[in-house]
Amino acid sequence: MESLLDRALDLEDLYATPEDGNRYEILDGALVMSPPPGSIHQIVAAELAALLREGARAEGLRALFAPLAWRIGSGQVPEPDLMVVTPDAIGPRAIERPPVLVVGILSASGRGRDLSEKRRIYAEGRAAWYWIVDPDEPSLTVLRLVGDAYEDEARVTGSEAYDTEQPFPVRVVPADLLR
Repeated sequence: MESLLDRALDLEDLYATPEDGNRYEILDGALVMSPPPGSIHQIVAAELAALLREGARAEGLRALFAPLAWRIGSGQVPEPDLMVVTPDAIGPRAIERPPVLVVGILSASGRGRDLSEKRRIYAEGRAAWYWIVDPDEPSLTVLRLVGDAYEDEARVTGSEAYDTEQPFPVRVVPADLLR
């Protein structure tokens, strides 16, 4: 009989986790738990989701927020804070194709994971863009997938604006995400 320790965990295992208020992901085949996000994290997520939703919708895309799993493959089922996806990427229980954009909002419990491990995993999953928001600074770091890895595209802090046309037109001012 196979045990959970003999194989990489997958989406079915993620759905078997307890409903205890924590967030779970499967990273590199292992179950990873994060405590519930704090209020500042949720304020930033809500404000950024509103900005992304408007721009994404105009391009025929959908802006979605956690908890929502992205099944990259066996052993890789992360839950980014926000994702922008094509409609055909949306499966019944998870995102099944690479997102156009994934967003990680840094918190004390997941900072290192978002800056290194998830950067690698999202690149392996072929998400075209990875944005990292740090509410403490506040800042936005924009990474673009080039080949198999992310390259720094832009970084803005405080009341500086990030204006872009890619992956769709949007303007983000990090300080405004905290209001």
